[in-house]
Amino acid sequence: MSLFSFQGKVWLAERSAQGKPLKKTWLGNVPSLTLQLATETSNKIESFSGNRLQYGLLQRGKTATLNMTLDEWTAYNIALALYAQQVAIPTSTVTGEALPTPLAVGDVIRLAKPFISDLVLTQAPSTVLVAGTDYRIESASAGLIEFLTAPSAAVTAAYENEAAEAVTMFTQTPPERWLLLDGINTETQEEVLLDLYRCKFNPVSDFGLIHDEYGSLPLTGSVLFDPLNAATANLGGYGRVVQKAA
Repeated sequence: MSLFSFQGKVWLAERSAQGKPLKKTWLGNVPSLTLQLATETSNKIESFSGNRLQYGLLQRGKTATLNMTLDEWTAYNIALALYAQQVAIPTSTVTGEALPTPLAVGDVIRLAKPFISDLVLTQAPSTVLVAGTDYRIESASAGLIEFLTAPSAAVTAAYENEAAEAVTMFTQTPPERWLLLDGINTETQEEVLLDLYRCKFNPVSDFGLIHDEYGSLPLTGSVLFDPLNAATANLGGYGRVVQKAA
């Protein structure tokens, strides 16, 4: 018997067709992880005593809900939170990109690629615009250009863009994940393992984008019944907690 206070690493893995975990991914710092178990019930009130007393309790269902907070800004975590796919944006050389017309002094336009360098703007037919006189780069990362003079003809852009990685929101429903908490009871320094076999997460409900403090990704999900692992007596249908024998 002991008190307990857990910490540990949280890992997620996609599942094989046989219900086994595949390659695992560490989610980084997870300051909060909770499992909520609940039953759905129906009451039966008796009608023979004159007191309408509770006479029965019928269990109609069992549910398990998982809540966790992710502190790490990684492509994997963001994709999990946004139901997103990870898309590579390769480095490239862009030439002849047509800018909007007409353009006035103070107008800000955005180039098609992010993280730009070596920008050259050319006004038709062949006049090269001067940085600091005709335009300035407002943000190289976003590809934002502000015009300081009004071009008298169409303008095209040539530039380099660095390789990048994008996550595209609501482009996929995440597959079910196997969750492993490789934990430790900080009160006793004893190792504790928690496995949840079929976790299906909702998209992030509160995605803070500007912060005064550290940001986080709060996620909720359901732990589903797993008939594949339920057939194995020492696994059960939802999950299990494992620790060393006393």
